[in-house]
Amino acid sequence: MKLKFTKLSHSRSMLGLFISTFAVISFSNSVMAEKTQPNIIYINTDDWGIGKVPCYEMDEVSQKIIKTPNLDRLRKEGMKFTRAYAGNAVCGPSRCSLMSGKHPGNAAWRANSKEPPVELWPPKHPMLGSVARDAGYATAGFGKLSAGGSEKPKTITGYGFDYWLGFLSHFDCRDYYPHHIYENGQQIELPKNRPDLLEGTIIPSNKNTSGGVVPPGVGTFTENLYADKAIEFIKKNTEIKKPFFIYLASTVPHGGMPGGMRVPDMAGYDKYEELTLREKVYCALMTHHDRNVGRIIDAVEQLGIQNNTIIMWTSDNGDEDSYYLKTDTFKGNGSLRMYKRYLYEGGIRVPLIAWWPGTIEAGSVCDLPTAQYDLMPTLADAGAKAITEEMDGISIMPTLRGEGEKQTKREYLYWEFYERGKQQAVHMGKWKAYRKNGLKGKTELFDLTTDISEEKNLAGKYPEIVKRMEEIMEKEHTTHPRWRLPGIDPELKDVPQKRKRAKKKKKA
Repeated sequence: MKLKFTKLSHSRSMLGLFISTFAVISFSNSVMAEKTQPNIIYINTDDWGIGKVPCYEMDEVSQKIIKTPNLDRLRKEGMKFTRAYAGNAVCGPSRCSLMSGKHPGNAAWRANSKEPPVELWPPKHPMLGSVARDAGYATAGFGKLSAGGSEKPKTITGYGFDYWLGFLSHFDCRDYYPHHIYENGQQIELPKNRPDLLEGTIIPSNKNTSGGVVPPGVGTFTENLYADKAIEFIKKNTEIKKPFFIYLASTVPHGGMPGGMRVPDMAGYDKYEELTLREKVYCALMTHHDRNVGRIIDAVEQLGIQNNTIIMWTSDNGDEDSYYLKTDTFKGNGSLRMYKRYLYEGGIRVPLIAWWPGTIEAGSVCDLPTAQYDLMPTLADAGAKAITEEMDGISIMPTLRGEGEKQTKREYLYWEFYERGKQQAVHMGKWKAYRKNGLKGKTELFDLTTDISEEKNLAGKYPEIVKRMEEIMEKEHTTHPRWRLPGIDPELKDVPQKRKRAKKKKKA
């Protein structure tokens, strides 16, 4: 018996075949989209306190005065982290943790210093750029690329950057209009930044009298140069369909010599009569940085790669207000205790905004505790590579993908820091412990869910929690020839002491 097909049944069969085929193709595309390696742009600023990020809404004056429309956009369209932490409480050791993937108890740099720590730098294990490269990324670094102190060009190249443009130390990068810069290890001149052309633009030390603005047509502003080159790198790798990782280590809003805070224009802050000259230039630096963030977003969207590009924006430690002479205009850390160089929340809790259109839910908030040394394992995970024993962090890719159930959880975060006393801190759940001077000091304990300002020491009330925190402090501290904790590390003998400077004799 032959089956007979009417025109209608034939049409239905063809329609069913089309739907089935379309479903298979759609499913395949969906799977491919899930496995597509996202580009990652990581922007790390310098001393930008969380209170001065308007979208964090922690300081009314900052919300009113500081203009960062592109950061506002990243937050509106992306995810705001509320428990993000720096690698450490000051730039050198913080960036060392980020670049090496080590928490401060294992890191080579645990305080700012001009010289590398003994023979332990650079480390033998792969650094941030190398991990990204091994994960399949084209890699580029811009700006303050030293992981601590003064480096050699080959050391920064050895971090694993295919292309880099920036500085060798944490000191020369303080000039936004330097006479020279390094590109792939070679020193290049910036002729528009000759000292004679920029005469009178440096703000005099400890004054608010003049300077801070470079006239139109004069000078090369490094923040603009970084954005120019980053966009070139994005375009180049998009054309050849190569996933890319960019580490943009901005110096904004750090001031200080040799050149200090200088900007192409006041960005509208000259109208704020209540601000000092230094405050105006300081705010203008932030807005100029924000404009370059906007340029990068625009480039990504114009290339049509926004749905496969993650932008993360953060800061390297807590707020610092000395650049505008410590006025009380802004609350740079909101209600957080202390500031840069302290392991209280004001020194280490930082802003972190992540943007990934189509994947990260717009306007979302995340309370996952994360630290900057999580970037290295996140890059490895994004490229489907193993997270190795050398990495102290966890990948936050599951959180970024909206797969919270797959997110690795950690019991605690640990820090140690050797300025303003030998400090240690542990963040575990709702608890925060802080101690100075090893076993010679007393451990303080705070409940961050009810006391974000760390004002009520509960150590006497919860001795068992204090005991656990002190166990962690001892466990996570790696003995180091330079970084030693009283009562935990054995006393070193025959260690040469720093020579005290001889006092100059007064002339008769």
